[in-house]
Amino acid sequence: MIPRRLSELAAVVGGRLHGDDVVVRSVVADSRRAVPGSLFVALPGERVDGHGFVSDAVSRGAVAALVRRPVEGVPCVEVGDTGAALLELARDERRRRPGIRVVGITGANGKTSTKDMAAAILATRFRTHASPASFNTEVGLPVTILGTPPDAEVVVAEMGARHVGDVALLCEIARPEIVVVTNVGVAHLEVFGSFEAIVEASAEPVEALGPDGLAILNADDPVVRSYAGRTRGRVLWFGRSREAEVRAEDVALDEEGRARFSLVAGGERHATELAVPGEHMVGNALAAAAVGLALGVSPAESAAALKGAKVSAWRMETFTTAAGVRVVNDAYNANPESMAAALKAARWMAREGRLVAVLGHMAELGPISLAEHERLGELVVRIGVDRLVTVGEQARAIHRAAVREGMEPEAAVAVDGPEEAVRELRGWLRAGDVVLVKGSRVAGLEAVAEALR
Repeated sequence: MIPRRLSELAAVVGGRLHGDDVVVRSVVADSRRAVPGSLFVALPGERVDGHGFVSDAVSRGAVAALVRRPVEGVPCVEVGDTGAALLELARDERRRRPGIRVVGITGANGKTSTKDMAAAILATRFRTHASPASFNTEVGLPVTILGTPPDAEVVVAEMGARHVGDVALLCEIARPEIVVVTNVGVAHLEVFGSFEAIVEASAEPVEALGPDGLAILNADDPVVRSYAGRTRGRVLWFGRSREAEVRAEDVALDEEGRARFSLVAGGERHATELAVPGEHMVGNALAAAAVGLALGVSPAESAAALKGAKVSAWRMETFTTAAGVRVVNDAYNANPESMAAALKAARWMAREGRLVAVLGHMAELGPISLAEHERLGELVVRIGVDRLVTVGEQARAIHRAAVREGMEPEAAVAVDGPEEAVRELRGWLRAGDVVLVKGSRVAGLEAVAEALR
């Protein structure tokens, strides 16, 4: 961010200044991320209140706090709503930096991986700043904008939604000139209430574009295709269909499950290979290459950048243990589409060897939850998983459906928590096995993967 006096920030949010008028150089909402010069935003939470972590932020270098009640001995800006004030700070920061080009990445699946790949491509030409991890909410997006270095030229901002209107608000703050819609799915159906609401919410970023904006849309997704008529901007198609202007041909997977393909764009064709396993990563790579093309990065440069592009932690993160077991940690989150993609990738990686699936539940599916968990259990059997370990009460539907579909009862086990899952695995695994670990964020299954490392 642009370094500013605390009094200036107080004026922006209509707050009251308490204490010294210090210079603020960054903004954080997590006390563990505070560094010298930070403003710590004390947000209320369902389980904890950020005001209880002000002292921790100060101990790590924070020079001030944005609060609802002042903290003795700490320079503060007092406001009625710290969340709303954080959004206002980001809005003001964006307004003060009109020369920055912002790319918004949205969709049901693949947002973070697409964001990471797009940032890797754009970094070959521009000073690029991207959302850390999956900072895509009404907290994560403003922190991303406020974390933009003073010399940055491009910001790649991930944008997520749990309600109609969420992405519209984030677009109002970030003002992207390019938006990507990776796909539309049933993630967060319980919160949205209906698939129709998801479709409407997913259209918000393309509707927010002005006449000079660009919508980068998935030509392989029929719902996303319909968004072409809902934007005032231009449209650039990516995908594997022949109509896509940025497309993949001759897709194949190597023995580690990493995709190789011909990147076809701008009248050129370039051999491309990805560093991350999973055929489903091809679509993310194409969307990222389309962003590059839109900002003047050549297809050849994009292909070269994709070869070394890494993605954020716990997304098809692969390692081999000392005992020779390959672990695929895809535990950051899960929904029906991403579960199926990860299982298919892991099956390919296992080849003729044994595949173990450690699966948690898929959260926020609402009325389709039981049916989708049962469908996943059926897929586990059809895809040839050799041992299934489900974790948590809500994941037991996967276990029941797998046994009903024909999996031998002794090959499937349902446990209550990650620790029990680890004990179950250690008594069964052997060199050459592939273990997929995946579930929704609340399942915390990354602990299983890390325990096996």
